[in-house]
Amino acid sequence: SQNIGKVKNTGFELALNHRNKIGAVNYSIGANIATNKNKITNLGGSDNIIQTSSYIVKYILKKGESIGSFYGFKTDGLYTQADIDAGHYYTLSGVVPNAGDIKFVPQRDIEYKQEITDEDRTILGKDVPDFTYGVNLSLQYKGFEFSMFGQGISGTKVAFDVYGVHPFYHGQDSPRKYHLKRWTEENPNPHAAYPRIYSASSVHTTYNRNFSDYHLFDSDYFRFKTLSLGYTVPSATVKNWGLQSLKVYVTGENLFTVRADKKMEDFDPETPSGRGTDTRGTSSISLGVNLTF
Repeated sequence: SQNIGKVKNTGFELALNHRNKIGAVNYSIGANIATNKNKITNLGGSDNIIQTSSYIVKYILKKGESIGSFYGFKTDGLYTQADIDAGHYYTLSGVVPNAGDIKFVPQRDIEYKQEITDEDRTILGKDVPDFTYGVNLSLQYKGFEFSMFGQGISGTKVAFDVYGVHPFYHGQDSPRKYHLKRWTEENPNPHAAYPRIYSASSVHTTYNRNFSDYHLFDSDYFRFKTLSLGYTVPSATVKNWGLQSLKVYVTGENLFTVRADKKMEDFDPETPSGRGTDTRGTSSISLGVNLTF
């Protein structure tokens, strides 16, 4: 085999740091940003290459586009009963949609009730960020120390092909409060967070699983990766206790995350595209003591 494709990468990195003192307070502030734009310039004479990853998540390698480009159908919410009654729908794989099913949008000029085909697929976004960034801050005042580090990304999406769109599929997903926002006959919201739910064997389940931007979630985020607060007891005090030094501290990991996506609400934006069976991420708080005798 030969690796005959070519990709062009362009970008820059910038980092700034500042240290100073205001009265008894010492502080340090830093920030960094990096961009990377990749573009496929040659596929060795091949046509577009469509790749399937983790069941039905689809990517495309296409000249002039980015690696990691999602490829599927565009959508416009969910069908309403009025849409179905008026015949304002398109079929897909021979399936006539019901109210609450995903409304796939053709990219060709076709009439209602005609079949959407693979020709109607298009690039939906990418899983490679436009830029990544980070900030850090540290403060020292007498015996107190505070530090913070945060990082984020922008311009990227993540795909959870089954469980992120179809809760309880094969009984693999744990119920969460936001699942109540799904489409039901009592909640016929054309912009519900989840389409109509069917049994796993239903042709309508297969219909809704056709890869589309309904499976994509905006994974732009800013996360406070670490927050730490510590206090060093004055040496004169600890020597009276028979110690040379004593420091107590509390540290939090991944305590706060600001997410651009509001549909799934609790997925971890650092989770890669895939089945997404458990995407909530974890946070932790630790207490510690450093002492020297």
